Amino acid sequence: MTVLGRDDLQHVLQVQQKVLNDLEDFSLYYPSSEQIFEDSLGGSGIIIGAWVDDQLIAFRSIWYPRSHPENLGLEIGMQHADHLDQVAHLERSCVIPEYRGNRLQSLMTRYAIDIANQNNSFRYLFSTVAPMNYPSMKDKLGVNMVIVQLKKKYEDYYRYIFYQDILNPIISPVQSDDSHIFVDVEDIASQMQLLETNDDVHGYILQKNNEIMQIGYAKTNRPLF
Repeated sequence: MTVLGRDDLQHVLQVQQKVLNDLEDFSLYYPSSEQIFEDSLGGSGIIIGAWVDDQLIAFRSIWYPRSHPENLGLEIGMQHADHLDQVAHLERSCVIPEYRGNRLQSLMTRYAIDIANQNNSFRYLFSTVAPMNYPSMKDKLGVNMVIVQLKKKYEDYYRYIFYQDILNPIISPVQSDDSHIFVDVEDIASQMQLLETNDDVHGYILQKNNEIMQIGYAKTNRPLF
């Protein structure tokens, strides 16, 4: 597992294309442009790559949007450059089909966050995930990110917006699942209403209840940033 450089751009694009070719539901993955990958490889982020011999089999990209209009900090009310400049997006995680099932997405995510933290290069971590993309949801919850919004993004596809303050993490104040409000993942309208009418409610848990996947929402007692 290595940090990729500019010379690896074509390898990254090839892995993304292999993942796209294997997709059955194109709403689950919105591809990054070549320019975004170039920016990340050129210093506006980092890309972690997993190799087998000389073949790139997976990657995880982090992008620092800074003043870009797609900075997800704007979605939660960040306005000042001091905040926006400390935002990082967990962007694409791609694993070619024959190497799935090895927890590569989770391992690359943790590795990328560790490297970024060593460089003090960001504080606020964001990511967007499609409902029903359970591996990616588990990946984000596994690094203690929380759901702060659910809205249409990327050509009208619904996306959860995951977030965490790395220096002052948001932690669920409750000690029992009984205090969570569980909503079916497929019930988009109820989740949106819950998040839009309660600024202090965030999603913390993904569970299966009688074969139905649910998100557990709970209140916190501090602002997001």
